[in-house]
Amino acid sequence: MGTFGEYIKSALSSIRTNKGKSFLTMLGIIIGISAVLIVLIIGDGMKATVNSEIDSLGAATITVSLDDTKTDKTFTRQQFENIEENIDNIYGVSPSLSVWGNTKGKKQEIYEVSIDGGDTASQYASGMEMLHGRYYNEADVEDGKKVLVVSQMFANLVFGYEEVVGQTLEITAYDITQEFTIVGVREDTPLDVAYASFGEDTIIGANAPYTSLCEAYKFDVDKEFNSFKIYLDSDYKDAVLGQTRAVVENIMELRGENCVKISSGAGFDQTTNSILNIITSVVAIIAAISLLVGGIGVMNIMTVSVTERTREIGIRKSLGARTSSILTQFLAEASILTFTGGIIGIIFGISVSFLICKIIGFSFSVNPLLVLAVVAISTAIGLFFGIYPAKRAANLDPIEALRTE
Repeated sequence: MGTFGEYIKSALSSIRTNKGKSFLTMLGIIIGISAVLIVLIIGDGMKATVNSEIDSLGAATITVSLDDTKTDKTFTRQQFENIEENIDNIYGVSPSLSVWGNTKGKKQEIYEVSIDGGDTASQYASGMEMLHGRYYNEADVEDGKKVLVVSQMFANLVFGYEEVVGQTLEITAYDITQEFTIVGVREDTPLDVAYASFGEDTIIGANAPYTSLCEAYKFDVDKEFNSFKIYLDSDYKDAVLGQTRAVVENIMELRGENCVKISSGAGFDQTTNSILNIITSVVAIIAAISLLVGGIGVMNIMTVSVTERTREIGIRKSLGARTSSILTQFLAEASILTFTGGIIGIIFGISVSFLICKIIGFSFSVNPLLVLAVVAISTAIGLFFGIYPAKRAANLDPIEALRTE
């Protein structure tokens, strides 16, 4: 044999001559490659979709609190403003205050109400979209106005219809009853849906200025807060997390006391990613077993091919073909078969992944590096599992090979 091009030409000629065996050889590789790709692409889509859902549950919210076992300090309104001014890339800072009470519906039904009190920055909470009216504004917060933004579920359950801007209702909490005016109706968030199915009673959600809740239910507006929330774009959460502790410790004069606690959806995001990565890896390993089976198939069929072509190999060696030439030819055949099977497997795997992602509703994206890695792996499998039959062919004794019927 001559040049490498001649080896390839000879290998292709042999593959075309044995189309049936060549297809069976590639089939295992096609199935294995496509299975691994499907698992990895769907796994990436699942992670992207789950992370998107986590973002809608508050991954763009960072909660900062003080450990009351280590300090008796609390946050003041002025400190909230100072913290907001010293942290970059945030929508704003909002005190964290929740009030649980109850209200009556149109037929005197009693509903449990969860009111989230905050500053105007809380309108940037992920998943909060206004449907009617407005969110409470700076003037409402400054004046402590008893205004309320209610969820769709709240409006429909309590009033029987959705457009309830301007309506008033009484909410009782801590044995105090106060009247609030509804200024806006927002879309139900995933948290509202979760509350609705929590326990036996339906819990409905609303938002109000924290100052109005303090005034209505007798909290000290300057001394009742040992926690607050930071609202931000998810893209900046790592940078903001890096700044927050230092800023809060400096402003609160708590440097080195380790009493500032920070939690965020980002931590949950990372934990979920780790779990999903483990699941995807385990399933991918199981799918990769089919690649191993495909490689063994390559070796078996190439071994049969060597047996069938023993006389041909004997003739070539008797005419002066070197052992390295015979070895190269059979390795070229194995590599071409697995490379071609890998390409077909990639096309098939990506197509099936796209359909599954669209049907399930997962995000779909293909990492080019993953595709290159799969091509390399499929070719490497051909080389690895083709070595034994190729060496067997190359080491045949030409006289014994010519005697073969």
